[in-house]
Order: sequence, then structure tokens, then C-alpha cells
Amino acid sequence: MASRVTDQAVYDAVLKVIADQGYERATTRAIADAAGINEVTLFRRFTSKENLLRQAVRSNFVGFALDLDAPGDDVAADLLTIVSYYARLYETRGGVVLTLMREAKFSPDVAAVLAEPEALLEKVDEVILHHQRRGALVTEPPRHTFFALVGPLMMRSFARRVDQRATQAPADPEAVVRRFLDGHRPG
Repeated sequence: MASRVTDQAVYDAVLKVIADQGYERATTRAIADAAGINEVTLFRRFTSKENLLRQAVRSNFVGFALDLDAPGDDVAADLLTIVSYYARLYETRGGVVLTLMREAKFSPDVAAVLAEPEALLEKVDEVILHHQRRGALVTEPPRHTFFALVGPLMMRSFARRVDQRATQAPADPEAVVRRFLDGHRPG
């Protein structure tokens, strides 16, 4: 008797298939094939493609702990926490992150699934605002600061999606924060 395919194996499969094909073009048959299960079993376990994506995204967040509940007085340490989180996320799931960001504008299913990651970004905004109020960061919309901070990580991920031959080493979170702070501390 064949062993049961774990939920995590199915989550990994759905994230890979969506990264490669996009949400709309990713069929449940392709997802089931990638996971090594029957399409009927996929529906029985997860009920819909949207629900499967939602559970895969949630599961992904469990593996990427980001403790932002109490920002401190060390702006570099708090930014390092954020950058380390996103560096790991983009190194392991960058393709699907970029795909879902692109497709959320056009797909209500994808936009609904991305509501949970948006809640995480609101926590990041609060950390940035905390440090702006303290005078440790220039004052600008917090999301602008966030994208300036993680933009280099996103671009590395994007470059690897465009050029499969790209062999860049993973980003060094400490170097990213150091370079960011050089241009984002009040003058």
C-alpha cells in the first residue's frame, strides 16, 4: 500500500506549480500530478484550488516565524529581523511570491489569499513607524520604506526567475540592512 502524501508535500507542489504557471493556468490536475496524488483526493482533502493555496500560504508562514510584536530601540536589529525573514522567503518561495503579487490585481481568489500576508506587512509598517517616530529612520510612508528595504531581495528573486542561469549567492541580511541604513537615517 502506498504511503499517504503529506499536506506539506501538497503545499510544496501547489506553490511550485503556481510559481511556474501562475494561479489561473495552474490546474488541479497539474497540482495533483506534482504532488503525486489523484485529483479526486486533492479535492477531497482541500475542497478547492483557492482553499489549497490559502492553506499552503498559511503553512508557509508557520515555517517563517517573524517576531515583530515588540520593536525595540535598536533599528538595525529590528530591520535585520525583517530582512532575514524576507531573504529566506524570497530564497525559497520567491517565484510564487512574485507570481501571486502580480496576479492579485486580476484574481479575487489570489487577492483573498494574500489578505493574511498583508496583515504581516501591517506589523512591519508598525515597526517602521516606531523607528520613524524615534527619529532613527527618515519619515516617509512606511510601505515605501519597506520596499526600499526588501527591494534588493525581491530583485534578486526576480532576476533568478528571468534568468535561470543566475547563480548569485543568497543575500547577506546584515549587508542589506547596513546599506539601507546608510541612505535612510535622518540627516
